[in-house]
Amino acid sequence: MSIQTRIPLTENWQAIQLASDSQVLPSALSSVLQAAGLACLPAQVPGTIAAALRAAGQFEYGKDNFDAVDVWYFCDLDLPEHAAWLHFEGLASHAEVYWNDSLILRSDNMFIAHSFDLAAHTLSGKGRLSIRFLALNTLLAQRRPRPRWKTRLVEQQQLRWLRTSLLGRMPGWSPPVAPVGPYRPVVLELQTAVQVIDQQLTSKLDGEDGVLELELTVHSLQAISACFIQIAGQTEALKWQSLGENRYRILGLCRIPAVKKWWPHTHGDAALYALELHVQTASHIQTIALGHTGFRQIRVDQRDGDFHLHVNDVSVFCRGACWTPADTISLQNEATELRQMLSLARDAGMNMLRVVGTMVYETAEFYQLCDELGILVWQDCMFANMDYPVNDAQFAASISLEVQQFLQRTQASPCIAVVCGNSEVEQQAAMLGQPAELWRNDFFAQTLPNLCQQIRPDVQYWPSSPSGGVMPFQLDSGVAHYFGVGAYLRPLEDARRSGVRFTSECLGFSNMPDDDLLDGMLKNGEAVGSHPAWKLGIPRDNGTSWDFEDVRDHYMAGLYKVNPAGLRYADQQRYLALARTTTGEVMARTIEEWRRAGSGCHGALIWFWRDLRPGAGWGIIDAHGKPKAAYYYLKRAMAALTVFMTDEGLNGLALHVVNDMAQAFDGELELALYRHAASRVAHGRISLQVAAHAAIRVQDYALLPHFMDTTYAYRFGPAGHDVAVAQLYRTGEAQVCASDFHFPAGHQFAQVSDLGLQAHCSLMDDGNAILHLSTQKMAQAVAIQIPGWLPDDNYFHLAPASEKQVILRATGGKQIQTGQVQALNAQGTIRIQIPQ
Repeated sequence: MSIQTRIPLTENWQAIQLASDSQVLPSALSSVLQAAGLACLPAQVPGTIAAALRAAGQFEYGKDNFDAVDVWYFCDLDLPEHAAWLHFEGLASHAEVYWNDSLILRSDNMFIAHSFDLAAHTLSGKGRLSIRFLALNTLLAQRRPRPRWKTRLVEQQQLRWLRTSLLGRMPGWSPPVAPVGPYRPVVLELQTAVQVIDQQLTSKLDGEDGVLELELTVHSLQAISACFIQIAGQTEALKWQSLGENRYRILGLCRIPAVKKWWPHTHGDAALYALELHVQTASHIQTIALGHTGFRQIRVDQRDGDFHLHVNDVSVFCRGACWTPADTISLQNEATELRQMLSLARDAGMNMLRVVGTMVYETAEFYQLCDELGILVWQDCMFANMDYPVNDAQFAASISLEVQQFLQRTQASPCIAVVCGNSEVEQQAAMLGQPAELWRNDFFAQTLPNLCQQIRPDVQYWPSSPSGGVMPFQLDSGVAHYFGVGAYLRPLEDARRSGVRFTSECLGFSNMPDDDLLDGMLKNGEAVGSHPAWKLGIPRDNGTSWDFEDVRDHYMAGLYKVNPAGLRYADQQRYLALARTTTGEVMARTIEEWRRAGSGCHGALIWFWRDLRPGAGWGIIDAHGKPKAAYYYLKRAMAALTVFMTDEGLNGLALHVVNDMAQAFDGELELALYRHAASRVAHGRISLQVAAHAAIRVQDYALLPHFMDTTYAYRFGPAGHDVAVAQLYRTGEAQVCASDFHFPAGHQFAQVSDLGLQAHCSLMDDGNAILHLSTQKMAQAVAIQIPGWLPDDNYFHLAPASEKQVILRATGGKQIQTGQVQALNAQGTIRIQIPQ
C-alpha cells in the first residue's frame, strides 16, 4: 500500500474575473455572471488565470491587469465519506476558500501550503469548492508604514508587505503577467490505515559511511507492532512511541558502510538511495515510499574573504545560470519540458542553478531532477531588494512558516547546497546610502540561519546575494553580482582586474535568438531594432535611458570593429549574425578567465537561463526552449574537460587544461598558428596528464619550436598569424575532445566567397542524424539552423583543413528536412538535406 491516497483535483475547474472587491457568495456567482453577460473559462489546476486565457486563445501580453480584479476558481466535487484532507499547495496570492458558501480557509502567502481537515469538520457529499483570489491592488491601497528606502525594482513599494512573487510586477525586465490562481496542486487526501503526518530526514557522511537519521510522526488506525526502513539493500529496525490519539513518533538511525557519495555531475556520479518505510499493525503491513536521498558534504571556505564551495572535500568551480520558470504564464513544469531544460543545463557543463528571490520556490519535480542529474542548487528565499517589515509579528510568523515548509519538503534533496536569505536587499540598502546597521535585519541574520541549522544542517546559509565585503556589492570579497563586463561596459580584462571570488549573478546580455523564433514573433511591419514591438522583449533596468541591446552593441563594435546601428540599417542579417556570436564570445571568454589555473574565482552563474517572453532577452535559452548561440559558447567554456587560451600580453598565450572529472586525463595538447586563416606557420604537440579535479597551465613556448609573437604584443611588423588553435586529444584517439581559438588581430575576418566548407547529413539508427562538416580555410562561428533539430554543438569555429561531426537530435516538434549552414566569414550559405 502507498503512504496515502492522494487525488489531485485537476478536472472540471472554471475561472472568471470580476471587478475588485465584489462581495459575491459562491452560490450567487452564476446569477451575477448571467446578469453581466459574462462566461466562465475552463481552467487548468494547477495554473493561473493567464494560463486559462491562453488556453482559450484570449491571452495577450499587457492586455489584462490581474492585480486589478478578483479572480474566482470553482469546481463541483463529490467528497467520499473517507475524505480526510484538502491540501492547497500554493495559492497566488491572497485567497479565500469556500465549501459551498462557507469560508473554510484564508491564505495571505502564496508560498505557504495549507491543509484543511475535512474529517474534523465532517464535510462530505456533493458541494462546490470555490477559491476567490483578491485583487492585489485593493490590498496595496491599504495604509501601512512606509519603507526606510525605496527600490526601483517595483513600482508599488507596499509589495514588501504582501507575500507574492515579483514576477509580472517588475517593469523593465519581467513581462506584465502577474501570477494569480492556484499555481500549485489542489489535492484531496483519503483516509488510510497509516499516514505520515510529519517527517524529519537528515543524511550525512561520517568518513566513508552514510548516516541517515529520521524522525517521523504517523497516524495509525491500529497499534503499531513493528516498524523498519529499507535503504541501500539493508533493513533497519526503528523505534516508536505512542503520542496518544492514534499518533506515533518513529525514530531511527541507519548507517550505510562505504556509501556511494552524491556528486555534482561534473565531478562524479549523483548516487541516490530510495527510502521505504514499513509499518506493521495487527491486520497488515503498509509500505510507505519516503522518496530518495543522497550522501554528500557541503563546505564553504570563507577565509580571507573567499567563497569557495567544496563537495565531499573536493574544490568545485560552480558554474551555471540563474533559473527562470519553464513557463512564466502558468508557472508549471510540464514533465518532459522540465527534463529537457535541466538536461540542456547538464549537457552544457552547468553544475549549479540559482533559484532567484524575485521568482518562486520551484516544484518538487525540479529538485528531484536536480538530484538525479547532479545539479547543485543555490536557493534564494523569496525576498528581493525591499525593506521587509520583519518586525511585524504576523508578517514574521508567515515568512518563518514559508521558509520552514520549503526546507522540510526538500530536506532529503542532496542537490541543495546553499540557502540564501534574499536577493540584493543588502546591496539595495547600501547603494541608497542607508547606514550599515540597516543592511541586514534579524530575520536574515538569525531566524533563517537557525531554521536552516534545525532542518537542513547539511546546507550552507548565506544572508544575501551579494554580500560579504566592506560594501555588500564589493566584488573581491564574499559573493558578488558582477556586471562589469556587461551592463557597465567594462573591457574584458575587468573580469580579472575585479578579483571576483564568486558571482551568483553575472554577464547579463540581450542574447539574440535564431531566425525561426524571430520569424514567428514579428508581425508584418515589425522588425529587429527600434520598433516598439521588438523593444518589449528587450530587458532594461527600470528608470534607465539604455537597455541591454545597447550593451550588446557596445561589445559588438569592439569585437568586430563595426558600427552596429549602421550595420542594422544596411544589412540586418549580418547584424543578427554578429549579435548572436558577440554575447557568446564575451561570456565564454569571461568564464574561461575565471576558470583558468591560478584564478581566485570559484563560481559564476549567468543571468539568466531562459527568456520570460519571446525576444532577445537575458536568457541563453529562448522563450520556446531552444538554445541560443550564447548557450553553445558557454557549453564549451563550462565543460568538465576543456582547453582554452588566455592572452597574457608580452608573456604570450597561456593554454589551460581543466579536468573536473573523477578520473585523471591522459592525452596530448596541440597548438597551431595559421596565417590568412589557412596556411599553418607553426605547430607543436606534447603529451600531458591532468589529475582528477585539477587544472594545469601550459605556456605556448613549451609547444612551439621557436619564438612566435602569439598574442601580437611585441608587434615587430605585421602579425605573423591571425588564428591560433589549441586542441586536446585523448591518448590513442584521433578525434578532438576540446578546442579553442584565439584571434590576435581581432575577430573581424572578411567574408570570402569560398572557404572550402562542405556539409552533408546521414541518418542514425535511432532516428537522429549526423551532420558531416569539412573546411579548407578556417570557418568562423559556423551556424547550423534546421527547424525541429537540435545540434549538440553550434556556433563553433573550424580549424583549417579539418573535419567535424555534429549530432542532430529530433526535438519532437515540427521537423523540417532542409536547413542551412553558414560561417560568419563566408558570403553564402550551404543548404543541407536530412535524408528521410
